[in-house]
Amino acid sequence: MAAVDTWGSGGDTWNEGGGVSASYDDHANYGNGNCNGCGQEKHDGVDCPNGDNDDNRGEDFDNDKCFGCGETGHRRAECPTAGDRDNDKCFGCGETGHRRAECPSAEEMTCRYCKQPGHMIKDCPDKPPMRCENCGEEGHMKRSCENARKINRDHVADVSTDEAMSKIKQAVAERDVDDAKEGVQEYVKALNGEITYKDFQQVLIDQDINLWFIPVERSLLETFTNMDWQGNMGKKYSVTYRFSEKPDRPCEVEGWPKDRDEILTRLEDAGDVVSNGKPLCSNCKQVGHIAKSCTEEKVENMGDKPKVSCSNCQEDGHRIRDCPIPRVDKFACKNCGQSGHKASDCEEPPNPENVECRKCQEKGHFAKDCPQGGGRACRNCGQEGHIAKECDQPVNMDNVTCRNCEKTGHFSKECPEPKDWSKVKCSNCEEYGHTKVRCKQPPADAINGGGDGGFGGDNSYDNGYSNTNDNFDANPVPEDSFQDAGTGYDDQGQGSGGW
Repeated sequence: MAAVDTWGSGGDTWNEGGGVSASYDDHANYGNGNCNGCGQEKHDGVDCPNGDNDDNRGEDFDNDKCFGCGETGHRRAECPTAGDRDNDKCFGCGETGHRRAECPSAEEMTCRYCKQPGHMIKDCPDKPPMRCENCGEEGHMKRSCENARKINRDHVADVSTDEAMSKIKQAVAERDVDDAKEGVQEYVKALNGEITYKDFQQVLIDQDINLWFIPVERSLLETFTNMDWQGNMGKKYSVTYRFSEKPDRPCEVEGWPKDRDEILTRLEDAGDVVSNGKPLCSNCKQVGHIAKSCTEEKVENMGDKPKVSCSNCQEDGHRIRDCPIPRVDKFACKNCGQSGHKASDCEEPPNPENVECRKCQEKGHFAKDCPQGGGRACRNCGQEGHIAKECDQPVNMDNVTCRNCEKTGHFSKECPEPKDWSKVKCSNCEEYGHTKVRCKQPPADAINGGGDGGFGGDNSYDNGYSNTNDNFDANPVPEDSFQDAGTGYDDQGQGSGGW
């Protein structure tokens, strides 16, 4: 369980696992106030049934009142006179032609702390000294703090080191990462946070406990950093909890520590990913201040937004999950076009109209019947006289296409790119975007043992080649029959014709 560090009374909560959550006391009671959209009680503007949010605009949109010109029927962002300073209304005196910051008859300033006129809160004599929410010391704020963070571990259970170590051993035996992290935090608290990652890792090695703090270098956002158990931030490496000192996936090999000595050396400059507590300016994109306090020239917001394209209909403006056009089943039978079975199991007679020749890319015939002639060659080496599973040449990875990124040179199980869940089909509900393990639908009566359409089926080569969708087929089929390997027809498994 990730540790949480809390400072101050302002409600800011720091999570050692990364990220910041802000809790406000008045937000919980907001439902007792009035909606800022319609003025009614028991709801806010976001949930207003009569409000102007994007989901509930409807017929009430014509009653929306512009905060710029005061007219109805549009909002300030769409106001045709929004750029006219002469129509700006001062919130101080109510006159037009200027804003409150430029008001010649503005009210006398009032302190927001003591409520007395004549000074601002920063100059208030009754206000207590500022206290940093990062280190807890007085005289500065967290955005300019250079001290180590004061970590609050009140939420961590008070146990002895022996009890914490027993919990860690049990978590390792059960391979439960959350319990292992919780046990680590309890162990650290029992020692008052004085133990380091390196020292703790050495303790685990001495006791032959297979829990490893693997330090790897990661690219973090500007508002995040790595922090150790003593609150020192700005560490180079991010710690990840593993049950083996070796990488689990081929894509993790690069950047992984080579041996135990390198693990211990890196842990001296490693920590958990946390928020650094400093704001990011939306104007200059620098850390340490907000746009209101930015000294750089204001950048005009042109309203450019990244384009969202649908991979189903190839149109812009929506994602595939919101596409109104029926989803194309990429795993449907290549013979009859129906879902639920492969071309090799299709009961319909062969339909040559759906066959595309791999040689000339024309439909209506297989490559073996191509009018352009030429023998059927091995898909691995390109030579005639044998098929791919009988080829004695090394595997030609240039002919292998990954099902995840659709690039050549590797299988999907070794793909360095993130998994494209839009290509994963659940075998339980027949929908895309998840596997049957994460399916929220009840289990089907008959589960297809052929897998869930995910990318876990890239098996190692059997007799030279794998039975996968990566352009190789290890199972020969009888002549004049269909073999659907996910990519289309396979005439005799020899790969010169089909899809």
